[in-house]
Amino acid sequence: MKKQYDVVGVGIAAVDDLKYVSDYPPIDCKIPVHGSTRQGGGPACTAMAAAGSLGGRAAYVARFGDGELARYMVGALGRRGVDTSHIVHDPAGGPYHSIIVVDGQGHRNVFYDPALYKIVGPDDMPDALVQSAGLVLLDHITEPSLLPVAEKVRRLGVPILGDLEGQTESSMPMAALTDYLIVPKAFAAWASGASDPREACAFLAKTHRAATVVTHGAEGCYFSTEAVPAVRHLPAFKVDVFDTNGCGDTFHGAFALAIARGLAVEDGLVFASGAAALKAMAAGGKRRGWEALPTMDAVLEFLGARLQAPERAGLLERLEVLGARV
Repeated sequence: MKKQYDVVGVGIAAVDDLKYVSDYPPIDCKIPVHGSTRQGGGPACTAMAAAGSLGGRAAYVARFGDGELARYMVGALGRRGVDTSHIVHDPAGGPYHSIIVVDGQGHRNVFYDPALYKIVGPDDMPDALVQSAGLVLLDHITEPSLLPVAEKVRRLGVPILGDLEGQTESSMPMAALTDYLIVPKAFAAWASGASDPREACAFLAKTHRAATVVTHGAEGCYFSTEAVPAVRHLPAFKVDVFDTNGCGDTFHGAFALAIARGLAVEDGLVFASGAAALKAMAAGGKRRGWEALPTMDAVLEFLGARLQAPERAGLLERLEVLGARV
């Protein structure tokens, strides 16, 4: 059955005010800011913006009122082709508001205010909306979680991609419901008790699912699939990094699109790694925040230049489905 959306994302949105500095400051000092910008952010929200920028059919669900931050977020998503018509009106709701300090090496620290965030519940996700998606992406940072939404999506038989960072009571029940689990190394170490990401991935993969992925920044990712349970390592592309903010969320959105379009996990991870690399490069530092989200053509060109023959031709041929307007 043809789906209306490739992916529907549910979770945190943030309006990010980014401040760029040469070096990250120690305590009790004054340091000049050499650039500022306001951008959209948040795990699920940025993932949907990435999927939309790549030409995917993406929708985002949240609980927003009519405040300035909510209006900004809706506009920013709409400019990237993301359907916001399923956002639930909640007069008290809105995005997180974050101040992000980015240093000259592209590293960042995030200071966020979650006061306006209102959790989406199962009643905010009609059956028809869930079933209109090839895949549903859910994030988790803190309680209350989207566990009731995950339970509903699972009952309706739609695959779930879980982007889990929060080390809380509902984290592992959330993980157990996901078909595609993507977690950072820190979460994997917490969940497994293993500091080695390969061992941590193997532990998490004991829960049978289509794929378990542990991301490790510039080192790439470790992954296990249902078809090939042995943990494998996919190195990250080596690029000149300008800004790492949002790279992980870009990875998630690109991977979600690839899976929704029917690609194998291995191909989806390579595609997502290329998208994240371009986001980190930020056009040589000429673009900021969501302005640096890559297009489909840019990712395919990047992969064509970076992949080695003979794998290049076969992978690019398989990736052609991503560029198709279906």
